[in-house]
Amino acid sequence: MRKTLPLFTRLNRLILGLGMGLALLATVSCSSSDDDAADTYAVVQAASFNFNETDPSVNVIQVLANTAWQVFWTPASDGVTVEPAAGSGNGSFRVTAMPAGQTLRFGVRTADGRSIDQYVTVTRAAESGGEDDEEDGDECEGQLPIGETLFSLDFGNGEGGVWADTNNEWKTQTGSGAATVSYNMYRMRINNDNFGSANRYTGASGHSYAKIFTDGDPGYFTIRDISLPEGQTAFWLSFGAIFPEGDMRLEVSADGATWHQLTYKGAATYNVWTPVSVGFTLSAPVAKLSFRYSVTGVQRAYGLNFDDVVLKAGGGGQTVDLGAAAKQYRWAELPATPSDMTGKKIHTYWTETVSTKQHVRNYTYCYDTKRHCPLWIAHPQHACYEEGGRTRPEPEPWAADPNMTQAEQAIIWVWPGDNRDKYVVSESPLYRWGRGHMLASGYRGCGDANNPAEINVQTFYSCNIAPQGGKVFSSLWQQAEWHIQDNYVCADTLYCVSGAHFDEGAIAAYDGSWVNDNAQTRGHIDESKPCEVPTHYYKLILRTRNGNTGKAIQDCSASELIAVGFWFENGDGTDDSGAAKPTLGAAHMKSVEWIEQQTGFIFFPEVPKEVKQQYNPSDWGF
Repeated sequence: MRKTLPLFTRLNRLILGLGMGLALLATVSCSSSDDDAADTYAVVQAASFNFNETDPSVNVIQVLANTAWQVFWTPASDGVTVEPAAGSGNGSFRVTAMPAGQTLRFGVRTADGRSIDQYVTVTRAAESGGEDDEEDGDECEGQLPIGETLFSLDFGNGEGGVWADTNNEWKTQTGSGAATVSYNMYRMRINNDNFGSANRYTGASGHSYAKIFTDGDPGYFTIRDISLPEGQTAFWLSFGAIFPEGDMRLEVSADGATWHQLTYKGAATYNVWTPVSVGFTLSAPVAKLSFRYSVTGVQRAYGLNFDDVVLKAGGGGQTVDLGAAAKQYRWAELPATPSDMTGKKIHTYWTETVSTKQHVRNYTYCYDTKRHCPLWIAHPQHACYEEGGRTRPEPEPWAADPNMTQAEQAIIWVWPGDNRDKYVVSESPLYRWGRGHMLASGYRGCGDANNPAEINVQTFYSCNIAPQGGKVFSSLWQQAEWHIQDNYVCADTLYCVSGAHFDEGAIAAYDGSWVNDNAQTRGHIDESKPCEVPTHYYKLILRTRNGNTGKAIQDCSASELIAVGFWFENGDGTDDSGAAKPTLGAAHMKSVEWIEQQTGFIFFPEVPKEVKQQYNPSDWGF
């Protein structure tokens, strides 16, 4: 006779293939009848849900078995009925009745009475206490009935085998709170194959599903800013998964910065699709919720697959204290929206920091689609943005802004079939204007130069690039960039705006062009279009005076804030080869108000006027 393996070991071996679409394999042996009996099993797929009187499909429990089984529940209750009460092989049963106000655990046992310690927890809400309760509108204690769907994501039925951050077909979110949702992910792929959730659990959508990889640098998936009904505190989150709870950390946040872990019960066996649900109750209502799935460090051969993420109002359960509802502030760096948006586009890029993986706004731009040049770039600056160092990517990832059409933006990237970098080139004077960053690449950590982080790659988008020229200007601009970064970044965050200004005499140029080393011949691709070279550039900065107040800008008095601007001529010469290297100084500084008057924009709109009127070079070390 062969040695009998522990039950869970044998169960894992027998049902592992379910998650890959394989049938259960029968074990062939010449063992005794006792050994044969020990190889049989029956178990429910772990889950929890609220009993639904109006939708019987919700009350279905899945069974994995290779033998006859019968249903049982604890604690014992005479008011419970199930259908069917027994079965054989893989199947299911439905809870048809149970007493109000109770929570029961359902399981199955084999015909000889053996059972595995795995259950489905079912709760039925308490009934109203009578007419007085109904009139008062009192809610029952404990879990509340599950109601409105706030968010639902089934990943659609689009192309499979694609990285999630390069494809939008999977963004099929619905629900009353889904309109405000955005996503962030790392090492997550969208698959659409036979290994998905189809027919693996009740209500499984099948088709596309998400896979997060565990090897190397572990991945994550963040669902941001699900809008919530006012005053709602009880919620029910559900999804399908192939992983145990120890493989994937599940967290919730009100602001996307501070995260709180949720306790849940995942798959009993890795690679077996299992319905997962978790109820939670907030200690105080918030306006929005975000959820994050992140790999704990476990290594799994097939990754961590999940599908059918649904958030509903009601249910409740484990208490989560997200802190007092945070005040909603306008981003301090963001200029007022121009009164005339004709020919202008405004967009914000979000990203993750290199080391701590914080979800942050990278920058916001206002782009002139007629001049094909950015008007301003607004961005926060803090130590977290500089994680990964100032290394410059190699090769430099010049690229189109994916938020604009080719016709709306200047072509500054390598053109297909032409390995020469593209620039903005003027007719008179004949000059190749440099591709200048508004938000410097060195302000955003790169990490590996050969595989730069997204936070840095986004600075090479066309929306952040403007034509700059002249050794005098280039020197001053670079000095300002490094002086600001090295001297003014603080714990409270530095708020910055870099802008371009077009005065009379702006130079006409063409994009998608090149000039040889002698700057005597010029070539244009067919798609080249007119552009305009700014006459001036500026930088504006705002921060708290002592840099470590822990307060939002809007909560500070005028005396607690300092602001200033730097103003430069861009047309300092296409012929300044003999010019002396300039030095950044007080002569280049202006008040924010003065630069507002030149440009027509309103900067730092929630800051007191007297702060923007400041012109104190000594506050800034000059």
